[in-house]
Amino acid sequence: MRVYILSYFPDALKVTSSCAWATISDKPAPEIIESLNYRKQLKMIRYAKIMRLSSVLDFPYYIISFADVSRCFTHQWVRYRIAAHMQQSLRYVKVNANNYDWFIIPLSILKTQDPTLIASYIKNILEYGKLYLKLVERGIPYEDARFILPIAVKTHISTAMDAEEILHVIYQRTCMDAQWEIRIATLTLYTGLLAVHHEIFSGWGPSCIVDGICRGRGKGKCLSDVKRMLNELEKHSYKIRSMLEEAKNNDIIQYDLTNILGYKVPDKVKEEVYELLGYRVHLDYEVKLYIRKIT
Repeated sequence: MRVYILSYFPDALKVTSSCAWATISDKPAPEIIESLNYRKQLKMIRYAKIMRLSSVLDFPYYIISFADVSRCFTHQWVRYRIAAHMQQSLRYVKVNANNYDWFIIPLSILKTQDPTLIASYIKNILEYGKLYLKLVERGIPYEDARFILPIAVKTHISTAMDAEEILHVIYQRTCMDAQWEIRIATLTLYTGLLAVHHEIFSGWGPSCIVDGICRGRGKGKCLSDVKRMLNELEKHSYKIRSMLEEAKNNDIIQYDLTNILGYKVPDKVKEEVYELLGYRVHLDYEVKLYIRKIT
């Protein structure tokens, strides 16, 4: 999985808070923006988050992209409609089903560490890929041949979304009850946004963190795990922030979160899977964050 933060307003805190303070001032935002100190900026953003002031949090905008994700993920992601989405179209793009890296293997399958089960999953997926290619070779349009493709097929999607909607996504999808792929994507995005705009996104998380109420099926049993995860990711966000500060405008920094959010299959299991398949397949589930420096 690759998560990209492509664009954002670098002075979002300053501009947004000045517009918010202007609503209770006799002066318009342009006349108070330069005199508004950091303490007052932070106070307004915190108040907006506590009171759920959508008119304030609608102002900061972000353009993000996800790659090496499944259609299962994007079917969930596009449900967030207070946003604009542009996704790879399989009506026009031919899936390269000749290789062994065009689909996602769920973590639950990899974590069984059962070589037979993992190999069986891969073999069956590849059969669908072979049939897809046969249909294309027979002149069947991509848009019809894609009907045979599994929901595991890799895709990529770009989204424009404001801070309020992203906070809503984080509130729902960082819950341990969320489906694993969208949870990992959201946690990765959250880590990057903490580095970009810590004041806007800090202290946020699922309902157990924000409201002190468990809305999942865990009945609060996973609270300590959630706190540990968010604290660890926040520590990494400070490292990422330092990298951003040192980067030049338009540089894209990369940060590997595989050891925290992804999964590395034990070498012994990999070798047994390769032996069953007769060829090598990339089995590790890697999670990488990319942020474009904007000044």
